[in-house]
Amino acid sequence: MSKAVMSPPEAAPVGEPPRPSADEIRKQLETVLASPAFHGSKRCQKFLEHVCGKALAGEESTLKERTVAIEVFGRQPESDLGEDTIVRVGAREVRKRLAQFYVSEEGSLAEVRIDLLPGTYVPEFRYSVVRKEPEILPAPEAMDRPAPWWRRRGYQLVALLAVAAAGYAAYAKWTAPSPNVAAFRAFWQPVMSSSAPLTVAVAHPIVYHASRRALKLNAQVLGPTNEGQRALQLPPKMLDGSDMVPVLNQYVGFGDMVVTTEVVSMLARNNHNARVRFASAVEFADMRTSPTLLVGAVTNRWTVEFQANWRFRFIRNADARVVIVDSASPGKEWTILAKDDGSSPDDYIMICRIRNSVTGGIVLVGAGLKQFGTEAAGHLLTDPEHLGAMLRKLPEGWESKNVQIVLHAQVIGNTPAQPEVVAAYAW
Repeated sequence: MSKAVMSPPEAAPVGEPPRPSADEIRKQLETVLASPAFHGSKRCQKFLEHVCGKALAGEESTLKERTVAIEVFGRQPESDLGEDTIVRVGAREVRKRLAQFYVSEEGSLAEVRIDLLPGTYVPEFRYSVVRKEPEILPAPEAMDRPAPWWRRRGYQLVALLAVAAAGYAAYAKWTAPSPNVAAFRAFWQPVMSSSAPLTVAVAHPIVYHASRRALKLNAQVLGPTNEGQRALQLPPKMLDGSDMVPVLNQYVGFGDMVVTTEVVSMLARNNHNARVRFASAVEFADMRTSPTLLVGAVTNRWTVEFQANWRFRFIRNADARVVIVDSASPGKEWTILAKDDGSSPDDYIMICRIRNSVTGGIVLVGAGLKQFGTEAAGHLLTDPEHLGAMLRKLPEGWESKNVQIVLHAQVIGNTPAQPEVVAAYAW
């Protein structure tokens, strides 16, 4: 019986880490598709399997929005994709589920990583940790005899030429970006140029648990079950305020997790470190020595604390709704009509980069009124093309100024669509 042979890692260009082999990628794809993150969505499974299959077949050039709409979602060739956003929404859902998988226990241990970066439908395959190839030592007799001088010099010359070529290629790639990418880099430049890691200060929402009494009553009403979790189904009069137990500093919202995952991954790809903390555990002194990203609106104590002198601010109005107000235009505000369960057909987002903050350093903010907007902020902060295009519309000289952008996004199936700018200010 013949044995299956795993193909070796693909050869990578000089100076780049080795790429996973096709067999390793297929094996990882099977694991991802069978994971809890993807198990409940046949559409996301089909989408990811399709784009990975095309990439492995060397057909990346066919992975355009129209071809994906036709081949994955069965759309007609003449479909108006300006109105039909199914591919873009599907890609965002796949990115969200990939983020879920790679923060799970199983995903965090995966050697191979599959990413679908914003702005493209071509997947990226890489090792989670750069692997070192085994060192091949020469035979003992070869070690005892020095190589001829001409061979030693030749090897050195080849190595120097290889290093120079790789360095020039990297330099050319970095120094000749598209206008949108150049604007994106200018936005992140104060963070990337800092020797300190970025502190990601995550929101600390107050979550309420049902009391043990309420859970016991619920179990008596619903009867025995093998289900893991069950929503309370008690008449309102059976509960009182003591049945709602506040829980602090134990939970992170899904949108906050997306921002954190995508920003930390983007920084890692650019060889910059980050540290993640609950905002409630971050002290002011920590932010004086480190650039900081504040994730969350009124659920982040530092966003509320620092925004006093900003033009656009998050506040909670008399109706207990969170709104974004324009302090330069009294009465102008942006808000949503969310249901009690948190669902909403749209959301508003605020992206900030404050260069001269009260900390003395750089402070960034990515937050929505609800979790959908915060998720959209994470996608936008790491998307060179879309964020760059928005930044290029700001007044000249924004690169050295404070920047605030307010955006609006539709929410389709609990997934935010591509946001649009409704207001921006640089000072």
